[in-house]
Amino acid sequence: MATPQPAGLTPSELVTSLLAGRDETFAVTGATGWFGATAMDLLYAALGDEAPARVAGYASVPRTMVVADGRSVEVQALSDLAAGPARSVLLHFAFLTKDRVTDLGAPAYVFRNVAITAAVLGAVRNHRPQRIIMASSGAVHAPGGGYAHDVTSEPYGALKRIDELSFRAAADEVAATLVTPRVFSVAGPRMTKPEKYALGDMLIAARAELPVVVRADRLVYRSYCGVDDVVAVCLWAALTGRTMTFDTGGEIVEMADLARAVVEVTGASSAVVRERLNALAPPDRYFGDGGAWTDVVEAAGLRTRSLTDLIVATSW
Repeated sequence: MATPQPAGLTPSELVTSLLAGRDETFAVTGATGWFGATAMDLLYAALGDEAPARVAGYASVPRTMVVADGRSVEVQALSDLAAGPARSVLLHFAFLTKDRVTDLGAPAYVFRNVAITAAVLGAVRNHRPQRIIMASSGAVHAPGGGYAHDVTSEPYGALKRIDELSFRAAADEVAATLVTPRVFSVAGPRMTKPEKYALGDMLIAARAELPVVVRADRLVYRSYCGVDDVVAVCLWAALTGRTMTFDTGGEIVEMADLARAVVEVTGASSAVVRERLNALAPPDRYFGDGGAWTDVVEAAGLRTRSLTDLIVATSW
């Protein structure tokens, strides 16, 4: 397994150092999702007693969440964002995940995500934040090259690309810094719906001492970094005035090797089972520009972690 950087800051240390002596206020959309909850954890840890006054979380409906340090936080409805108090930094993570296409059907899925985008763009217009972080996805890259554009066959990637362009225009209108990570595969605490992710599904099986099954009929390669790494790097870029779009990176692993790593980390007696493998099928490679990720991580002074450490950290 790859060796992490020998020096640097943890995500929490990086965010705490960034916010020392600053007075920014923050709005986090999708606050109860994987990325949003991670952002809430990092901001509350960094700001301490000032966090309730400086950080506002938004989700589809009002609810109470508990951040990592044990504090209860009241999360507001996303529909209240545009009319709420202005915040100088917007972290936008609200989006229906790809698995919801099957549940809702493409037309309803598209409608609901466009409604989210429109609501947050309205808040940008009203509040004129100085810095915006908008999570995109590696799915914006079409398999044959270029960008995803068909909302019927690839609605998730196409809508993420539309979001990229929409928020770029909105940020330009209000003269805001815009940071757009194109997220591939991540690991770490706060995973939502673990059964929907390869790593989460493997961990569920291994912790139950069940066989860890690799269902793909071809070799499948993914790159993993920490979800908190992504959020911390984005805050670094935004707060230092760097408008940028970048792919997330991390250690590239084939799914059977990931399964074996999960079994080893959990200490399970589970067997790793590959149901079938077509040696002639082209490999499925879903990872981005690792060099760009390495550059931004090193510039931020972040200490990366090995795949083993990321697996250990993954929870829900």
